[in-house]
Formats: sequence, C-alpha cells, structure tokens
Amino acid sequence: MRAYRVIAGVTGVVGVLGAVLSQLGTAEAERTFASTSGVAQSLISIGVPFIGAVAAARRERSFYKLALGYAVQLATVGLVASILVALLVPSTADDMWRHASVLILGAFATQVVAQLVGTGLGLLIGRGWIAAVLTIVMPLGLYAVLSAAAPDARPWLTPYGSAQLWWKGEFGGSDVLPFLVMVALWGLALNVAGLYVARSRRA
Repeated sequence: MRAYRVIAGVTGVVGVLGAVLSQLGTAEAERTFASTSGVAQSLISIGVPFIGAVAAARRERSFYKLALGYAVQLATVGLVASILVALLVPSTADDMWRHASVLILGAFATQVVAQLVGTGLGLLIGRGWIAAVLTIVMPLGLYAVLSAAAPDARPWLTPYGSAQLWWKGEFGGSDVLPFLVMVALWGLALNVAGLYVARSRRA
C-alpha cells in the first residue's frame, strides 16, 4: 500500500504545482478555471494509471476499488487546487468560470478512464512497472500516429484525444459517442482482455 500512497502523493503534488505555475505563466486576461484545471488534470492523468497498473499486476484484493478510489481522490485534489488558484491569482478574464460544469465532470471522467487503462495493462502484462510505463507509451504513441494519419479519429480511439475536449471545456453532445467508443476500447475491452490473460496465466 505504501507504493500507492507514494505514487498518489507525487502525482497530487505535481498536479497542484502545475495548477499554480500554469496561472503564473499566463497573461491575466487568459487566467481562467479552465486554463489551470486543464493543466492540473493533464499532469495528474500521467501518474494515476501507475497505481492501477501496479495494483492489477499484483492482483491486490479489490484492486479496482483501490485504483478507482485513488483516481477520484486525485481528480478532486486537482479540482480543489485549480479552484483555489483561480480564486487567489489575479485575473481580468471576462468569464473566469466558463464551462465549469464540463471541467468538473471531465476531471472525474478522464481520471477514471486513465485508471482503467492502468488496470487493463497491469492485468495484461502482469508486470506492474512495465505496464505503468506502457500507460504512457501506448496511448500517446497511438495519439501521435493518428495526429499524422487521421486527426479526426483521435477522440474516438485515444484517451488523450478525448480528454483534451473535457479539459478545455469543449466537450459537447456530439462528443458523447466518440467518448463511449474510446471507453469501450481502452476501459472495457482492455480490462476484459487483461482479466482473461491474467486468469490463463494463473492457470
């Protein structure tokens, strides 16, 4: 359990620092809740799946509950930090809280998906830290390939492509289907395959 607390602690600190620095390095007219929350959640999403990958690879008891619990907690840390930064750092933006409801919902949605990528790869690979590294390499590698070959497919096929819409507050009704397809691939199918491989490995 200590490993998960360390990962969560480092991830939370990085997210909070990202929230603060994102505003300090931005012009006052562009300082909004979206500009700080997007950076915080993006940074947090890097560390979140490490917990799921390690927990699933170790087949911890109730590892889904453990992993998703951390995902929700860290999303909350990022949101609280972003709200405080938005309130405390001077801004001349016309609408500081524009798209706040999308940003808040998106924080939880994207961190849960990130964590499911971690648990899926942890189960599939069976080696926690290798799976943890792959939670970065595989989704971002596919994102890079699609950026060059089929940019419009990124929200459909990659967690990062979908997450950007949430983090910018741009997620709307037309983005629901691509989001569900992406979740089906990276959240559901990856974990089903991982569970099958893990059980076969144990047998």
